[in-house]
Amino acid sequence: MNSIIVTGANRGLGKNIHDLLAHEKISETNCYFTSRVPVTSPEKLFKYFIVDFNKSDIKKPGIEVGSPGDTVIYINNAGMIEPIGKAKDITISDLECSLRVNCTGPLALAQNLVIQTKSVGARLFILNISSGAATHPVDGWLAYCTSKAAALMAFDVLASENVHVEVKHFDPGAMDTDMQKLIRTQSTDLMPDVQKFRDLKDKQVLKCPNEVAMEIISIIKEIIS
Repeated sequence: MNSIIVTGANRGLGKNIHDLLAHEKISETNCYFTSRVPVTSPEKLFKYFIVDFNKSDIKKPGIEVGSPGDTVIYINNAGMIEPIGKAKDITISDLECSLRVNCTGPLALAQNLVIQTKSVGARLFILNISSGAATHPVDGWLAYCTSKAAALMAFDVLASENVHVEVKHFDPGAMDTDMQKLIRTQSTDLMPDVQKFRDLKDKQVLKCPNEVAMEIISIIKEIIS
């Protein structure tokens, strides 16, 4: 049986993906969700795991992947933008925290899935929810840019080394989420381009997370079709 694994499922895009999967009810597919806090309105047929990527000793969730020929889709969605500030002022400790949440934590889970899928002869498809910040510097976003760039390359190397693994980096663009709310509260001293993000909200051009989630559901269906 195919499997779908979604991280950061308690809010934002992750919660929208969760709710759409509950509505779509893709046949012959196990759905697993990880989050730092419990997911609201859980589904009886879904499986949930509390996972805090900020911890250095991540407890890998007990996800059972399929059989020979099955497809496992791992949607790396969990992430954090903090800390925001001048690069010279960001402590190494804060940078390490961002790296754990945005890169090394999700990578640890991916490594485990690579081993499991290979052992049973299944295919692993990693859908990495990326960002333009992974390839373009943004003043004030040292931690976010660095950790998202690291995740992009880490997943690429993982796929390059394992023939049964494929990765797709999906940049959803600016969405109307709690992360955007946080960005808009920053001062120009810490984030010189903050007004650009405030304008996105004022001009009502932020994407709706549910619309992006629908795009991801379409990708999922195409992968397992």
